[in-house]
Amino acid sequence: MSTIVDWDDPRPIEAIRAAPILKRRRGNQGGRTKYRYRDILTAWDTETTRLAWCEQSIMYVWAYQIGTDYTVIGRTWPQWIDFCRRAIEAAAPARLVTWVHNLSYEFAFLGWYPWRDEDVFAVDRRKVLRAVIFDAIELRCSYLHSNMSLAEYTAKMGVEHGKLSGEEFDYSKIRYPWTRITDRELAYIQNDVLGLVEALAVEMAHDGDNLYSVPLTSTGYVRRDCKKAMRTTGRDYVRGIYPSFDVYVELREAFRGGNTHSNRFYAGLILHDVHSADRSSSYPDVICNCLFPVSPFVSVPYEVTLDDILRMVRRGRAILTRVQLEGVRLHDPLWGSPYLARDKCRHIVNGEYDNGRILQADSLQTTVTDVDLQIILQEYDIDGIAFYDTYHARYGRLPSALTDVVRDYYRRKTALKGVEGQDIYYLKSKNKLNACYGMMAQDIAKVLILYAGGRWIDDPNQTKQQVLEAGAKRAFLVYQWGVWVTALSRLRLEEGIRLAGHNFVYADTDSVKYLGEIDWSAYNRQRMRDSIETGSCADDPAGHTHYMGVFEQEDDMRRFKTLGAKKYAYEDEAGRLHITVAGVSKKLGAAELAELGGLDAFEEGVVFRKAGGTEAIYNDDAHGDLIVRDRGMTVKLRLTPNVTLRPSTYTLGITGEYDRLLRYSHELLKTLDSD
Repeated sequence: MSTIVDWDDPRPIEAIRAAPILKRRRGNQGGRTKYRYRDILTAWDTETTRLAWCEQSIMYVWAYQIGTDYTVIGRTWPQWIDFCRRAIEAAAPARLVTWVHNLSYEFAFLGWYPWRDEDVFAVDRRKVLRAVIFDAIELRCSYLHSNMSLAEYTAKMGVEHGKLSGEEFDYSKIRYPWTRITDRELAYIQNDVLGLVEALAVEMAHDGDNLYSVPLTSTGYVRRDCKKAMRTTGRDYVRGIYPSFDVYVELREAFRGGNTHSNRFYAGLILHDVHSADRSSSYPDVICNCLFPVSPFVSVPYEVTLDDILRMVRRGRAILTRVQLEGVRLHDPLWGSPYLARDKCRHIVNGEYDNGRILQADSLQTTVTDVDLQIILQEYDIDGIAFYDTYHARYGRLPSALTDVVRDYYRRKTALKGVEGQDIYYLKSKNKLNACYGMMAQDIAKVLILYAGGRWIDDPNQTKQQVLEAGAKRAFLVYQWGVWVTALSRLRLEEGIRLAGHNFVYADTDSVKYLGEIDWSAYNRQRMRDSIETGSCADDPAGHTHYMGVFEQEDDMRRFKTLGAKKYAYEDEAGRLHITVAGVSKKLGAAELAELGGLDAFEEGVVFRKAGGTEAIYNDDAHGDLIVRDRGMTVKLRLTPNVTLRPSTYTLGITGEYDRLLRYSHELLKTLDSD
C-alpha cells in the first residue's frame, strides 16, 4: 500500500532520485526522445471546489503519486510548486513524466504559469495532450491516452486501487485549503492517483512499452501497428496517391459521419415490440471487404454528365465531385430516412427539412462520392443535375498489409471475448479494432493550436496547405480512405434500412430499429461470402464463427419512443428503462425519467435536472484576492485562473419546424391507415 505523506516529506524526493534514468531504444523513437526520463511512473491530481456565489473554483488539495510507494498530499499552490522544484532537482538531468487524468481541466488552473508555445501540445482548443512545466516535468493526459474515464480505465486494467464511488465524495460540499479532510475522503483522493499509476503500469507491461514508446493517444497504438505494417507497401505508394490541396478541400466537403435518423412517421409516438439489428464491426468490414480509391485523383478536364459519371463507375473508377441539383424531392414521399443532410449542402433554395435532412428543395449544391450519389439517385427524383470540379481514381483493395492488421485485431477480439484472465488482451484488441477508422479520418491539414499569452490561437505561421504538404513526407495513410469508410458504411446501413422499408423506425451508424419482421439471411449470406473470401471472420472460444458486416439481432424493446436523432428511450422485455439523449447521462437519465413517469413522460419540455451533466465556465483572467468567511474566520484567498463546473439541466425539446412536420406526418399516417 502506498504511504500517504505530507508535501515536504523528503522520502518521495529520494525515491525519484533513486529511480534510474531510462535508456533510449536504438533507432528513431520520435520527437519526444531528445529528452531523458526517470524510470518511474508518477501521477498528479487536484480536487477543487465551486464557489457558487462568484462562479469561481479553487484548488483545496492536490495529490502526487510517486511510483506505488508514496502519495504526496498538499493543500496550496505554493506547496505544489515547492514540491515540484525539489522533484525536478532530484530527477535532474532527466525529466519527470507525470500523468494527469484530464489534463485539460488541471491546465485551466495553471494560467498563472508563463507558458511558451513549445511547452504546450494541444489537439484542440482547451484539449491539452501534453504540457512541460518548469522545463522538467512533462505532464501527459491519461484520459486522451486511454479514451476512458478513470473509473473505467482502472477497472479494465484490473488494478487493486480502482476509483472509488463518487457517492462517497460529496462534490457539492465547499472545501478550502484549511478544511479538514476525512480518512475516507483521503482514500478517495489517493486512489485517483495510485490507481492511475497502477493502470498505466499494467498496460505498459502488457504492450512492452516504456515512457519513451508509450503512445500519447488511444489511436497511437493502432497508428504504431499500421505504420510498421505499411513499411512493406512502401512510402512511395502513399506519396503517389496523397491528395493535392484542392482534392483535400473537396474531400473535407464530402466527409460525413454515420447516418443517424428517426422516421418522422413514428417519432413522438410510443411504439410496441420494436426490434433492433446491429451490423457487426461495420467500419472494419468495409475496410477489409470493400473497394477504395487506390490511385491518384485525376481531374476530369471536361464538363461531365450523369451518364459520364455512371460510365466511369462501371469501369471501376471512384468519383469525387461537386454537384448542383435542381428540383429535388423524395421518390417515395413516405420514405422515413432521407439521405441528403442539410449541413452538408450549400445554397439551398426553398428547402423542406426532416430533422436536418432534406425532403425537397428547388435547388442545392453539395459534394459527394460516387457512393453517396448512388444512394441519392435511389431516394430522390431530380429534375436537373450538373457536375463540376470532378475527380476520379481507380478502385481497388486497400493494401493487404493494412487490412491484415485490422483482421488480426478482429480475430483476437473474437477469440478472447469472455475468456477468464484475458480481459486486458480482449480490451486492447477491441479498442484497436475500433480505432482503425479514427486514424484514417483524422484531418491531415489541421493547423497547430498554440497557447500564447493565455489564449488559444491557430499557429499564425502555418496554413492548411503547408501542413498538408509537410504531412505527405511522413504519411502512411491517405485521407480519402477515411472518407470512403463512412460512405461505404452508410451504404451498407442504407441496405438494412431498405430491408425494413416503411417499418423502419430509427438508425444510428450501424444499427437499424424496426417494426415487424425482417429476413436478414440473404443479406447476411452475401456479407459472409465477402468475409470468407478475404479471411475477415473468426472463431469465438465456443467454436462459433463470426463474420464482419452481418446484421446481428439485438434484444427487443417492449416499448420505444424517439424524438429525433440521438433522442430516444425504451423499455426492454424486463421492463427496465433505457435512455439515449446527447448531453444526458444514460444511467442517471434512465433513473430520473423513471421518477418523472417513465416512457410516457419522455416528451418535449421534460427537464433532466439530475442527469443534465455539468457546464464549464472558464475564468481565464481570474487573478486577485477573494475574501472568504468560513467558520468564524475571514481569510483573503488568492484566486488563480480556473474553470468552474456547475450543474446543468437538459430540456428535451424539438424545433417548431420539426414539431409541425411530425404533426403532419402523423395525420397523414392516420389517413393512410384508414384507407
